[in-house]
Parts: sequence; C-alpha cells; structure tokens
Amino acid sequence: MCPMTDGAATPDANNHELTIGICGAGIGGLVLALRLAKLGFRPNLFEARSREAALSEGEFLTLAPNGMNGLRAVDCCDEVLRAGLETKAIALCNARGRRLALVDQSDHRSTFGAPSVTVKRGTLTRILIEQCEARGIAVQFDRRISGVESRIHSVSLSFLDAASLSVGLLVAADGLRSQVRSQVFPDFPAPHFTGLIGAGGIVDADIPATDGLMRMTFGEKAFFGYIKTASYPVYWFNSFAADNPDMVRGMDPHDLADRIREMHADDPFPNAAILQEVERVERSYPIFDMPPLPTWSKGRVVLLGDAAHAIGPHAGQGASMAIEDALVLSSCLAETIDHSDAFARYEALRRPRIERVVKLTRQNASRKRKSTRLGLLLRDLLLPLLLPLGIRMGRKLFAYRADLEALGPGGIDRAGQKIRQDAA
Repeated sequence: MCPMTDGAATPDANNHELTIGICGAGIGGLVLALRLAKLGFRPNLFEARSREAALSEGEFLTLAPNGMNGLRAVDCCDEVLRAGLETKAIALCNARGRRLALVDQSDHRSTFGAPSVTVKRGTLTRILIEQCEARGIAVQFDRRISGVESRIHSVSLSFLDAASLSVGLLVAADGLRSQVRSQVFPDFPAPHFTGLIGAGGIVDADIPATDGLMRMTFGEKAFFGYIKTASYPVYWFNSFAADNPDMVRGMDPHDLADRIREMHADDPFPNAAILQEVERVERSYPIFDMPPLPTWSKGRVVLLGDAAHAIGPHAGQGASMAIEDALVLSSCLAETIDHSDAFARYEALRRPRIERVVKLTRQNASRKRKSTRLGLLLRDLLLPLLLPLGIRMGRKLFAYRADLEALGPGGIDRAGQKIRQDAA
C-alpha cells in the first residue's frame, strides 16, 4: 500500500485493499478521504445523516494552528481561513468581570505557520465535502450501517436502505456513538458523561467588537464565552454543570434559551446583553469523554477521531485531533503493504499525544464545574499562577505539523516530503 505520490512505488489498481471504506463524513472522515485519494487509494465514504443534516450539525468550533496546518495537506486551509475569524487572544474573567489571565495568540501565524481560527462547523464541513466532490470522491449520505463482517481479505458492510458491499479496509470515523465500534468491539466501555452540558449559537447583538479576542467568563452558575468582529455576528457558547446528560434534553428551544439567560443574568457585561437577543436554543450538547480503549483496531477495521478517543471542547483540540488522526493514518497506510503494521504504527504514534490532550482538556473542564465560594476564590487566586503551564502545553501541541511530518520528526514520511518539495 505505497502512495502514488512516492516515486518508488505505484499501487496495483487491482489491489482490493486500495479500496478503503470510511464510515462517517465528519471532519476526520472527510479529511481522511481527501488525503487517501491524494496518496492513490480509493476512499469510499458513507454517512448516516442526510447532506442537509451534516451541513447543519453544530454551531462553530475553533481550529488551533495544528489543525489549520493539517488542512494544508488537503488544500483546504486557505479557504477555511477566509471563511472564519482569526482568534488572536483569549481573556479569562471571573464572575465580577475581573480579568484573571490573557492568553496571547497573536503570534500563532508567525510562530506555528497558521493562526487559530473560529469557523462555523457547517461551513468547514461544506468546504471539505465540496473538495471531495471536486476530486471525484463520492460521499454517500443516508447510508446507515447495520452490519460489519470482517473477512480474511475484506470487510463486508450491510446498510439499512442500500445494497451490501465489500471494502479492503474499514475506518470507523462515525463519532462518539460509533455504530462500527459497537459491532466490532461490543465489549468496549461506553462513553462517560463528564458532568457538563454545552450550548451555543450565533446571534446579532449590539455590543462592541472584540477584535479577535475571545472573552470567557467563569460565572457564578455557568461558564460563558464569545467572540465578535465588526463584520460578523456574535459567536457565543456556554457550559453548565448537570447531574445527568438528559437534564435539558427535549426542552422547548424557547424555554432552554430562558434557562441559559437565567444562568448568566448576573454575569458582567455584555453576556446578558448577548443572550437577551437569543430567542431559541435548538440544541444542547452533553459532553462525554471516552475511557482509554484497549486497542484501536481489529483485523481490517480501525477507529479514528471520537470513535477512538472522544475529546471534550475545553482545550479547543477535538477537530484538530481528528484531522491529525486522518493524516497520520493515511501516511501509515502509505508506508507499508501490511495493514496490521500500519494500524499498529498509527495507534503507537497517536495514543501518547491524545493522552496529553485529554489530560489538558480535563484540567480545563474541572474549572467550569460547580464549586463553593471558597473554591471559586481559590480558582481566582490560583488560575493566574497555573495557567502558564497550560499555555506552554498548548503551544507544544500547536507546533506539530502533521501536514509535513505525519510520522514524526524521525519518521519516514514520503508523502510529507512530497508536500515540502511542492512547496519549495
């Protein structure tokens, strides 16, 4: 399974293993399809949702420099940058509005090769889907997998409303509640609720622009953040503690908006003013993480992104980790004729980095949960002292260039070498 971009080897067009099924047209699955196609494989992408549902899922996300750079490998970085907001700094404030810390990100472009960018999730998905279609990669929507059968030389897939088919390898990129994972690994642990629920939206509100600053508040009852430029509406989000993931599930969108307004009624300006313009909150998102799984692959099936390691939003790395997964897995497949070796190498390269991100995410999440007044006071005192450690850890994450060295500084990544040659 050597890449077509590598002059040393060209794949046999009749090799069945070159057909790689990808279950899930989220960010990780789409990036994987694009990168595999560049390397000479034949990706076959299936998505349970309709195209419209895929494009409307979620509100927005922030891609850190490592995620933005990863998009360079599939020629999408510049378009995403044009469509998004450059996020130049993060201010952390307490419930009275006092700034506890400022995280300066204005050097990200010069230091790491790309800025941090906040972009609508649907816009990012649309860019990736259109890039797939432009390259002749079919994205089959409304294809819900009902059965997975691993065979010696292939994987057989059954669908609820479509004919069965076989692929050489199968990548489960179908998210936290992965249907493929539940069928191939029925004994694996279930996702774990973290005790937080998130919500958010995009709304027009007459407040001052933040000029690339994302302002976050540790409110008395919930956590709130927003960013606004002069030419864009307000992108806002919150998270709040909950005893169970279903606490607000099924709530009327107007009632949920009222509930969130009440949580932030005593926040410093302009949080309440922003929420005053929010008439409906259509969705909330219970935040889960995934206990460490014993393995990420079995036979000809491998897990990717949230299907392997769900990461909460508290470090801004969930989408970036899925992008990195896609680039590393595709490079591993391109470097060996043995898929088992490729899967093992992919997991060995990714697991330590994922563990570091999960650790950082859990540290950040712990500051957003309910606390006593004494606990809030201690947080306000300690956060300015502890935050520099988290900033340094984050900057180490940003420095990794999966578009150039997917297999690590010491790895042999011919695909990355080809990118560097093209850029020279």
